[in-house]
Amino acid sequence: MGKVLLVGTGDVGKHLLEFAARDPSNLEWIVGDVDEERARWACNNAEIGAAHHGKHPKIKAIQIDLFDGERTTELIQKEKPDAIINCTVLHTWHLISQLPDALYSKISSAGLGAWLPCQLALGLNLAKSIQDSGSSPYFINTSLSCLTNPVMGKVGLAPTIGIGNVDLIAPAVLTYVAQQKRIDRSRVETIQVCHHQHWVFPREAGYQPGAPYFLKILIDDEDVTSEFDTDEVMFESVKLYAPGIGFTTVSASSALKNLKALLFDQNLRTHSPGPNGLPGGYPVLLNAKGAEVVLPLEITLDEAIKMNEQSGKLDSIEEIKDDGTVIFTDYAYEIMKDTLGFDCRSFSAWESKELAFEQMACFKQLAEKYIN
Repeated sequence: MGKVLLVGTGDVGKHLLEFAARDPSNLEWIVGDVDEERARWACNNAEIGAAHHGKHPKIKAIQIDLFDGERTTELIQKEKPDAIINCTVLHTWHLISQLPDALYSKISSAGLGAWLPCQLALGLNLAKSIQDSGSSPYFINTSLSCLTNPVMGKVGLAPTIGIGNVDLIAPAVLTYVAQQKRIDRSRVETIQVCHHQHWVFPREAGYQPGAPYFLKILIDDEDVTSEFDTDEVMFESVKLYAPGIGFTTVSASSALKNLKALLFDQNLRTHSPGPNGLPGGYPVLLNAKGAEVVLPLEITLDEAIKMNEQSGKLDSIEEIKDDGTVIFTDYAYEIMKDTLGFDCRSFSAWESKELAFEQMACFKQLAEKYIN
């Protein structure tokens, strides 16, 4: 029986736990949250629901504060998990949608990467505790892994893999192509390189078009890409999802899929973001050795990386330097300064905690004017 440490019982974490509790894999789960009661309720719900399916998973709730690195390290050393999944974030993206439309649209146009300190701080601390523990579990990071994983990679703490983003788009493309061709989806295969920006552009206000990507579509192993307007495919596939956060069930499915592929050496060909700290998303092979990018002959790894770095510039991030320093784009900097009073052109990875709390304080002050 493998053991998994899941940290964070927000939307993705709770969905993941529900799916895992009903899964036949028989994994042992340690579920941590800064709020132990919330973790316990999530575990109770998953266990009770699993009973309907004759499943009796081994799940334990604990309190964990990722900013207490010493205690987190001790926990990892004690429990010796085979895999660790980070489902934590300090400020979730959809909070800004509660603001008046014009203000929401302006802040949204900065890109989610403008909130990178909030997305990065907890996962970075967890990655450091994993390193300090002296163990080497698979590390799956769910929080904006197109951008957070490469920052962690630059400071020697790269997660094994991310989830979502390209792995939200790729199955939607399969579905869209099958619907357009009126064929069974099992006949369709895609190979994609793309970034989180391609996920949010069709869904959120203010995002700009033009981010590069690679998409190859096959039906019955025959390349039929030329039969499609690929820009339309990328856009309309994402529009298959309802507005809001319902897609988090798919994100959770992505996480469970990746986990099982690693733990059970499945040699699974799939799509995921941030493999071994790379920016953006890629076709990958997942097995007991970890994650390996597997590209077709039409594109090299260097080309794919540059493609995703260019996309990142439309998602707030001008550059991630070799020492882990993040430089915001001019437009993201100006928007965050004008709307929230957050004045930061660049930051080092280890400044993310301080800056995250500054961003949250700025948002709270702004929200108090508009949100009852």
